[in-house]
Amino acid sequence: MVAVKAVPRSRRTVAVGVQDGAVRIQIAAAPHRGQSNAALCAYLADVAGVRASAVRVRRGSSGARKVIEIDGDVASLEAALARLGESLG
Repeated sequence: MVAVKAVPRSRRTVAVGVQDGAVRIQIAAAPHRGQSNAALCAYLADVAGVRASAVRVRRGSSGARKVIEIDGDVASLEAALARLGESLG
């Protein structure tokens, strides 16, 4: 599970920091018909090194604060998220 603060309609999809205990991710897609949620899940799947179907929004699908569930090997997911955290600062 990953807590996310989503910022849709950004220039590109990228993690930019941590805000209130959640990873702040700017999303290039608009929040229309689930486009930003799909882009967010695709981005996190790419970061975690898993297929897109292994990532889904657990809570907050219509809000900015979301909880994302990622299926996969726990150790490799923790390592991927640690690398993401290191790149944020």
